[in-house]
Amino acid sequence: MNVRLPFRNLIPTFFAGLLDDPILLLRTRPDGHHVMFDCGQIHHLAKRTFTHLEAIFISHAHMDHWMGIDSVIRQLIAAGKTVSIYGGPGLAEKFDHKLRGYDWNLAEDYWSSFRVYEVHSDRLSHDLFCGAESFQRKRLADLPRENCLIYENDYLQVSAASCDHRVDSLIYRIDERPAYRVDLDRLEQLQLLPGPWLGQLKQGFTAGGNFPDRLSVQRSRGDQIETVDIDNPRELGALLMKPGKTHSCGYISDVGFNPQNWVKILELMSGVDLLICECTFLSEAKARARASWHLCSDDVNALLAELRPRYFLPMHLSRSYSRRAHELYRELQCPEDTKLLELPLQLTPRPLIADEVSWQLFDQ
Repeated sequence: MNVRLPFRNLIPTFFAGLLDDPILLLRTRPDGHHVMFDCGQIHHLAKRTFTHLEAIFISHAHMDHWMGIDSVIRQLIAAGKTVSIYGGPGLAEKFDHKLRGYDWNLAEDYWSSFRVYEVHSDRLSHDLFCGAESFQRKRLADLPRENCLIYENDYLQVSAASCDHRVDSLIYRIDERPAYRVDLDRLEQLQLLPGPWLGQLKQGFTAGGNFPDRLSVQRSRGDQIETVDIDNPRELGALLMKPGKTHSCGYISDVGFNPQNWVKILELMSGVDLLICECTFLSEAKARARASWHLCSDDVNALLAELRPRYFLPMHLSRSYSRRAHELYRELQCPEDTKLLELPLQLTPRPLIADEVSWQLFDQ
């Protein structure tokens, strides 16, 4: 499902119905790269969906959020790229066991590789599975982690917090990185002439503060044009560059409703524009939600009242409500400034039965 939202560089697609295994794909508009959140049942995704996949973020390793990793490997095995996979502690071991279930005696040099990052409170542990080496697991150095941020590229940042679902379950926040534009009035005040150096300053901001040590610019002095060396390009950039408005998306799948999780959710999801959140049970089944460490509609309503996102997409409703799914939308009470987005029940194809297959084998 494609949703038109005010993102500058992100195009979100939710590849699941209300009852399906959740799959969120985010495409960055300038370069066409993809990141994916959860991958349960994904056989309905076309191969080209995976072509530009750069990273996968797994909430937890229950089957409906993780089983599709085999399909990811199958689609990307000969793509000759490296894909990063993020998840909670123990994910690399689970990934290793999946790979060891197959024979890799025909491994080729052009096969893809996978980097698995396990998210801990103070670090990211790091393992490499190289396709050319038959996916033998190689332990790499840990990466320090000082805040919620776990991943970034030129256009987005992904932050995570670990919640309790009777196993560690990660919730994710995706923020657009700001795009910078030149303050033309300030440029004129400083009597500076536009040139390629402005692109260097923009790149300094978008590349995480990687500014050149020195910058040559041209300044107009009446009829005279002089070249000036700038010793502090960062300071000049702060004067000239205006960050544009950015937007964010929150992804919450399978968490228990308790005080600890509540605090983590509110801290990580504050101010998100689009909230995508599980609502597994209706209000009548609150006790069942508590027992299985899921959210019910009352819990989600409490979150919406606090977070007040501009858009809300409920997902991952229990299949026990397949005939009553419409009741969920009646129970959800969005704030006046929150738009509720509705999903069809299912996007995945209905399973075939034998009578529907035209090439049945039988004796004459």
